[in-house]
Amino acid sequence: MALDLEAIELIKQLKARYFRFLDTRNIEGLKSVFTEDATAKFKGADYDFDLTGWPALEAFYRKSFSADAFGMHNGHHPEINVAGDRATGIWYLQDFFVQLKHDITVMGSALYEDEYRREDGVWRIATTGYVRLWEEHHTRGDHVKLRVKPTFKE
Repeated sequence: MALDLEAIELIKQLKARYFRFLDTRNIEGLKSVFTEDATAKFKGADYDFDLTGWPALEAFYRKSFSADAFGMHNGHHPEINVAGDRATGIWYLQDFFVQLKHDITVMGSALYEDEYRREDGVWRIATTGYVRLWEEHHTRGDHVKLRVKPTFKE
């Protein structure tokens, strides 16, 4: 069986943009990586929810990321399977998320499972989501100094 290496590389770049847009709170950029009818499911220690359609995803990303809630998300070791204009992917996530309002840093890992669709020659995320493998919260306290605070495009 021949691998569609071009599609695999384009999907890797798509997921890289997703993580970059997520961490820079670039909502227009995020919109560009999703299909209009995209769905998401996220399951962690204290949450388990589903989102359907770009408007629901947009509201979630706008609410979840701010000058007081931001992070770093890294996707590793992609396993991508392509079948024509559809593909699936599994990504190993390692992330840190700072919540200044709650004075905590969350860190952990998860497995993302994605479905992709090629629309008009462009790969987009049709379904995404993760289940946490582990997660821990660290109190930040006065001894932790944030020296640079992120700025986001609006």
